[in-house]
Amino acid sequence: MWYFAPMELGNRIREARKKLGLTIKQLAERVGVSYLTIYRVETDKVSPSVALLSSIAEHLGHSISDFFDEEGRFTIVRAGEAPIIESAKLKLRLLAPRGLISEGISVSLGESQQGEIVSKHKHSGFELTYIIKGNHLFRYGSKEYEINAGDLIYFNGNIPHSVTALEPIQFLSVYFRERT
Repeated sequence: MWYFAPMELGNRIREARKKLGLTIKQLAERVGVSYLTIYRVETDKVSPSVALLSSIAEHLGHSISDFFDEEGRFTIVRAGEAPIIESAKLKLRLLAPRGLISEGISVSLGESQQGEIVSKHKHSGFELTYIIKGNHLFRYGSKEYEINAGDLIYFNGNIPHSVTALEPIQFLSVYFRERT
């Protein structure tokens, strides 16, 4: 589990809840936890997991980052505890889910085997990817680029793109979703 250091986190959650006119019981019901759990979070008796904080933030109409000031922000992501999304040739470790940094940003560590790992597609937002190991072909629009270890690419996801690994690769990606 990921945990956040409280640093007045509970007070910020309580303020957001009260602004919406919700009782602790009402928020607990919406989030799907006990009254006591929300009470303990709001009084900084427990530090919520990222999953719980994400759910609380969603039901209060906030992102996780809204509950932290820059000086008080502290997060630990323990080794091996980030969620993993896996297909036959691609494995993504979600290091920072949407809402941890902001609603529009996520960070993943990926690794793949040789072959086509991402078929031609497009999506809203932008991506920044640093290649840690290996090389691949990146097709972007009508052009093709060979990308090698140590290279960094930044691109608009609205342009059709695909990825074929020429050998096993490892990479770090930051996805920036457009605000709607």
